[in-house]
Amino acid sequence: MSYTMDGFRGRIAFVTGAGSGLGLGLSTVLAHSGATVVMTDVDAEACAQAAAPLQAAGCAVETAALDVRDGNAFADSFAAAWERHGRVHLLFNNAGIGAAGDARDVDLGTWRQVVEINLMGVIHGCQAAWSRMASAGGGQIVNTASAFGLLPGPLYAAYSATKHGVVGLSRSLRAEGRDLGIGVTAVCPGFIRTRILDNALMAGVDRADAEAAVPFRFLDADKAVHTILRGVRRNRARIVFPWEIRALWWLDRLNPALVDAISALAARRYRRAAQRED
Repeated sequence: MSYTMDGFRGRIAFVTGAGSGLGLGLSTVLAHSGATVVMTDVDAEACAQAAAPLQAAGCAVETAALDVRDGNAFADSFAAAWERHGRVHLLFNNAGIGAAGDARDVDLGTWRQVVEINLMGVIHGCQAAWSRMASAGGGQIVNTASAFGLLPGPLYAAYSATKHGVVGLSRSLRAEGRDLGIGVTAVCPGFIRTRILDNALMAGVDRADAEAAVPFRFLDADKAVHTILRGVRRNRARIVFPWEIRALWWLDRLNPALVDAISALAARRYRRAAQRED
């Protein structure tokens, strides 16, 4: 798998959730492709460790601690990067958290945490970047959503709700940004083989059952990164992959009642399996 792609040399990219998983993968390919990458993560130590091999390879990478739930901190961190480099061409609002479980078991604290990270974190990023990019004549914001931002997410209701919000936000801002030169992209993959379920909030379900409840295959992270960056390079409105997710998305638009029924069946199968285990 190549670590380089054309089209990013000389770009300044700001990436959240860059200490591991998809954020690290995006940072790695961008850095090796000649971009200057500001890698941020709530875990500053993990982010620094992840960046060290890139820095040792001569890539233009810097790191910063950032909790995306803090809108003021996001604004300050983005502004500092903008001032250091003259501008930021690409913002990847990638930081997120998974949450799984029967909705009857999910408490309000979990709902709030998921909303604060997955939705408000993206809003904070867009707010930090929007006016600056507009004044500079353009830029691109890439918001990591999910297939569950386009389709029902039984047993992932909190996660799905926030990702639907990210898709709606991205679509609205894309229309608003067209005359400002700002592209906005929503990334809607199936589940990617990263640590998202390892770090997810679980309500009455173990991680193995949560993974088994995902109704589509997990994706290789390296392939996902290249698919995303190809779409970013083309300024796609939505990057939906792999093919089975695109097929389900089209089916949902043609016959939403059928997709709702399929989703209800997935929830029923999970509950039956859980009852057998009890």
